[in-house]
Amino acid sequence: MKMRWRIPTSIAALIALACARAATASTVYDPCSTTGSSAVTLDGSLTIGIAYWPGGTLEDWTDNHPCANATALAAAGVGTTVYVVDADGMTAIRGTRADEDGLYATDATATMMSVVAYTATTVSAARAVRVESGSAGDDGRTGRVSVLTLLATLDKGNVKYLRWHNSGCGECGGVGNERCLSIGDGDYACTASEAGCDGTCVGDACDVELGTTDALRCQLTVTVALSGTDVNDEVFKYGMQLKRLSAYSSSGAYSSAAATATSATNGVLGFLGRRR
Repeated sequence: MKMRWRIPTSIAALIALACARAATASTVYDPCSTTGSSAVTLDGSLTIGIAYWPGGTLEDWTDNHPCANATALAAAGVGTTVYVVDADGMTAIRGTRADEDGLYATDATATMMSVVAYTATTVSAARAVRVESGSAGDDGRTGRVSVLTLLATLDKGNVKYLRWHNSGCGECGGVGNERCLSIGDGDYACTASEAGCDGTCVGDACDVELGTTDALRCQLTVTVALSGTDVNDEVFKYGMQLKRLSAYSSSGAYSSAAATATSATNGVLGFLGRRR
């Protein structure tokens, strides 16, 4: 049966509380430059890259940084998208579904896609975001991860850690549900089915309402917030709020709001280094 999620207005408003700053045509943001991820102030911004690897396993990311290993990763088919997020806020960010699907299609043998978040000096652990063969875990489950939650921890304005926050599978029935996917390091996430996203499902077997904002669950949205201190030792407040809000995953309100937030900001540079 289709899962219906009611999103309280207050939750949706918090998800969209701080939109990432859009780049103008003359502005270049580079997550591999320390300029966008050091000396960050409370009223400033942070540049973050999200790198996607079609066919890449979680282990493939070991000792690979999208900046230090850019040439090799681009040759392997990795694509990146770049975001500039307000430091004192919480932002839902995503690329376009056309780009995400197009990147995945560049590797005809791919049965999964994994991602990392990164800045010039820091990279997160890898997470599975699309699985067709159950290769991310041993339960044989498949699907497209709709939402990941990223906490960037800063010390005196410099990025120290990029960590995924495990929101679990409360919204889709818990870890025993077929729509719950093991995505790495003991973390779980709810997914949209391939059949639901490509429209090959029939009737109640369809878990996605294509043609509505529900279709946004077929691509990845990353909710980002900062914790720690800025360059002036002022405290970023939204990291703690992000952790509190993820408690709503048990009712589906938080993750569903992030996945379907129409105010989520696309990558300012789009996908880079895609294998042709």
